[in-house]
Amino acid sequence: MHNQIKLEVATEVDAEQIRDLMVNVEEDEASKWYTDGERPYIPGFDSIAMQQYHARSGHYYKILLQNTLVGVVLISTTGREHARIDRLYIDPQFQGKQIGSIVLQHIENLFPQIRTWTLDTSQKSPRNHYFYEKNGYKLMSEDQDERYYRKEVVDQHLETRDFATRKGFNKHNFRECSMQDSDFYDVNLANSSYSNSNMSCQKFQNINLSGSHITNTNMSHSIFGDSNMRKVEICHVSLAGAYIHDSNLHNLSVNNCNIEGMKIDGVLVSDLIKAYKSR
Repeated sequence: MHNQIKLEVATEVDAEQIRDLMVNVEEDEASKWYTDGERPYIPGFDSIAMQQYHARSGHYYKILLQNTLVGVVLISTTGREHARIDRLYIDPQFQGKQIGSIVLQHIENLFPQIRTWTLDTSQKSPRNHYFYEKNGYKLMSEDQDERYYRKEVVDQHLETRDFATRKGFNKHNFRECSMQDSDFYDVNLANSSYSNSNMSCQKFQNINLSGSHITNTNMSHSIFGDSNMRKVEICHVSLAGAYIHDSNLHNLSVNNCNIEGMKIDGVLVSDLIKAYKSR
């Protein structure tokens, strides 16, 4: 079985097939682990655009069993030696065949530089808890909805001299310092301030930015995905050419804004307002 399983980078062409697989996965999990109309929270599971978005990362992999699609796995690597398994789903009809464990081995072989792997999984799926713990993941914390796991890959040859570990820089001032290509992991940066600095091409993943105040900042060509931005206030900001898709805009308010050329599902908002006022 091990040699029959392979990972292949997903492309946008694969999006519809992966969407169909995810619909089956979501239905299976809902029937096995959820009651009273509840369903698993899998953002964009039934969206082709969401699968295309993941494919653009370059780390979205199809799980193939003798060239048959049996699952998908999404890897986020924002640092040099740590990564996160964002998604790992196996087609229900192929579960229980050790495919998931083989995939985890393939992933570690594919990213030999990664020393720390993290993931989270639903509290409602004891099957997942057993699966990850069997494969060396340790429960680090949990809340009402999720369990958070970590796996440390031991490397006796890992060079640690360039690591700043467990050091305190509280209330430290950094002036005219070069920190290009720095890697921050499991770091407390609460209440820090950044000004007059080059932070282009930053990567933020699994980060708490709640309550942040961002002003006079160039964020053009940035991507915000798989993020909680509830009750965000966006004001005096240019969103010209912005593309918002596959997002929850419930109770969104747009006031006193230049909406020239703005479209919702291909329809000019100005035309919608005219039609509304004509009533």
